[in-house]
Amino acid sequence: MDIKGPVKVGVVEPSAEGNYELHIDFVDEFRKAALEQQGAEFRAYLGELAAALGNPELDERNKQGILLIQQICEQLRPHIEAGDVALGETMVIEVQRTPGVNLADLLN
Repeated sequence: MDIKGPVKVGVVEPSAEGNYELHIDFVDEFRKAALEQQGAEFRAYLGELAAALGNPELDERNKQGILLIQQICEQLRPHIEAGDVALGETMVIEVQRTPGVNLADLLN
């Protein structure tokens, strides 16, 4: 499922430890917006993620990918609203590998 929003997420394949890295960047339009607008847009994006999760036709793979991004964005929201995030830098989040789950598949 492709949900357009203020973030772009890339996945780096597992490291020697077997963990994945998520690389999160903010789209140019979002970075250039005023702080108040960024907060409103980010809250709206979280609403879109929640609405997508409510879709009864959503398959399990897409659901897990959306849940992962939703969890990360929920944690980022207060920092986005406060202007505490360097939006021009790539955020790197290490995600522990789960046997039988290919993170790249969940986010594509």
